[in-house]
Amino acid sequence: MKKFAFWILLLCGSVSCVLAAQQQAAVDRPAEPNFAFDDDGGKVQIVPADFSVAGTKTFHGGSVLPSAQQISIFLGAGWGDQQFRPRESSLLDITATAGSSHIAEMQQHNIKTLRAAPQLEDFSDLTQTRVNDLTIQQKLSDLLKSKAIPAPKAGTVFVVFLAPGVQSTLGGLQGGIDYVAYHNFVNLEAGEIHYVVVPFHQNADNHSKAATRAFSEAALNPNGQGWF
Repeated sequence: MKKFAFWILLLCGSVSCVLAAQQQAAVDRPAEPNFAFDDDGGKVQIVPADFSVAGTKTFHGGSVLPSAQQISIFLGAGWGDQQFRPRESSLLDITATAGSSHIAEMQQHNIKTLRAAPQLEDFSDLTQTRVNDLTIQQKLSDLLKSKAIPAPKAGTVFVVFLAPGVQSTLGGLQGGIDYVAYHNFVNLEAGEIHYVVVPFHQNADNHSKAATRAFSEAALNPNGQGWF
């Protein structure tokens, strides 16, 4: 990598060219459509900003969740604004959305959708911070240690709704531009944690659709080897 950067420097004759090359490398994508690299270099399934689908899902030999229960975390000071309270209420149980093809797909694979658990509100001011996937993992770890959220069960999916004004990034991608939601998993002291991250979307319908799709994909493909 150092040799590559050296030759780029010679060819471009400026440090800015090296920075441009590094930025390009940062947004490299996996071969699978609708996947990206997270901040640790692992593959993460995203909901692209145009909601395009990759085609018919195929099975890759891994497990699916036996059931899926939404535990919502409304993260960021913006959720404390009264104008956004109705939006928060509409996102409390995304599996209750009538006619959702994503929920129907879960049912086709015998994944039970459980009633959503009570939500947590965390009004931390994150407006001056770029919230990447490592930030989310650390927040989940802290909340679990403090028992602010319950220890995960086999079907627990934590859904982190970022407040308006919070900048979400994933590797070299930007929330709202390159993706509208994603799901990932991490092994913490409390066990294997499955979670969804949903940046704020001005359009309420698209906000709900992004969350529902990422939630269903977390159940169908919890560890990267399921249905996708």
